Formats: sequence, C-alpha cells, structure tokens
Amino acid sequence: MLSKISDMICPICGKDNNCMAHLDEPCWCNNVEIPQELLGLIPNDKKQKSCICLKCIQDFKDDPVKFKSKI
Repeated sequence: MLSKISDMICPICGKDNNCMAHLDEPCWCNNVEIPQELLGLIPNDKKQKSCICLKCIQDFKDDPVKFKSKI
C-alpha cells in the first residue's frame, strides 16, 4: 500500500497538521519545540516533507512510551 505524502498531512498520524507555511504568516510550528526523538519516528520517505501535527507533538511530550506504542 502506498502512503500519500502531502505537506498538509502529519507524517506520523496521517491527519491534517494545520500547517500554515503556505500562507503569508508564520506557521504555528515555528514556536513549538519538537523533541529530536519524535523527529526520529518519522518514516524516512516522509522526512522534511511536512509538519508533525500539534496533537502528535503534545501526545509525545505527555508520554513518549505510550505514544511510541501506538504508532
């Protein structure tokens, strides 16, 4: 099964990432600290193609072990 890569889709959960980089204002992700360990969970074919959604970032920060067990 091929997975679709889109700059509007979170590379981890596959849901809308609410990215605003295509607008004339800064994206919300410019003000969020994203743990390196979370970035390492992005599949290689999706790295640097889109933002991780805020829900995945927060869920990972809340409980990394539980988050990793769900993906």
